Amino acid sequence: KQRLSENRNVAWAQYQDIAQVLGNVASELGSINGSDPLAERRLLRYLRSLDIDAEASVYRDGGGRLHVIIESGRLSPLTRDEDYLEKLSSVVGVRLCQPNELCEGCSRLILLQAEPLAVSVGIAALKKRGEKVSGDKGTYFKTDSGVLCVILSDGMGTGDQAAKDSTQVVQILEKFLRSGVDPAVAMKILNSVLLLRGGDSWGYATVDLMCVDLFSGETCFYKYGAAPSYVKSGKNIRRIKGETLAAGLSACDGLAPDLVRMRLKPGCTAVIASDGVLADTEDRWLKSLMLRSGEDMKALASAALKEAERLYGANDDMTVVTVRVEERP
Repeated sequence: KQRLSENRNVAWAQYQDIAQVLGNVASELGSINGSDPLAERRLLRYLRSLDIDAEASVYRDGGGRLHVIIESGRLSPLTRDEDYLEKLSSVVGVRLCQPNELCEGCSRLILLQAEPLAVSVGIAALKKRGEKVSGDKGTYFKTDSGVLCVILSDGMGTGDQAAKDSTQVVQILEKFLRSGVDPAVAMKILNSVLLLRGGDSWGYATVDLMCVDLFSGETCFYKYGAAPSYVKSGKNIRRIKGETLAAGLSACDGLAPDLVRMRLKPGCTAVIASDGVLADTEDRWLKSLMLRSGEDMKALASAALKEAERLYGANDDMTVVTVRVEERP
């Protein structure tokens, strides 16, 4: 009866979260700034000067980001010019970027307002000695709203089951984030999914989520039972530690993840690692590495992993993700 009551409470909380998601979607649809007819006319005139007959739309989404869509059966006169992005940016008056590579013969070109910030990411991983697979799983991607998302999950234990758990966690969370769900709500829904699945075949997993708004630098760290993360700004290093349990262990009041907010400026570096890398509270070696590090994030991730292996041995799965914020060139 107690387990049934807990499940009902978790399901009720999940319905509340989904209702919030739907409410946010409705709010965003109602706040879309609409089309920019002046920019559309300038764009169509430019396309006609290249002898391209096309349909074009220029509009801003609910967050104010400019979208440009060009549809034509004859895009090659435009795209074969190496500087076509710069020229289109000049036409619409906003710097543009191309989120997806244009395939040969495509008749639709989608462009977005370019973010003023860019990131470089490095990843290094090592599985536990004697295991065939790692129980850690990580990924990173950029959403259509210009937010970089970095996810790292450490499944319960090691081996195949841990790898399966962490992979499912990352896949579920990525789908929510790519769909535009608020990260805090996505984390809570993920936790409730793990709780409701229950059973002997489903474990739990730690979750690290870092979201960086590449327009403002506003950054949020969300944690479920994850190891500390570190952020270097100049000569200062901040340690970010959570108190919650791993996802799939906490219900009711424990549904919400730890949340730390800050603003990352160009030159800031962040390190996210699984607990195999940070085996105890001794972290001076990592801080020292960060202070000596340059702009090469792959080198920093590899150096951190190598030093952790030297200090603690390969007695657990180890993964290091490093992120550096820079001005877009």
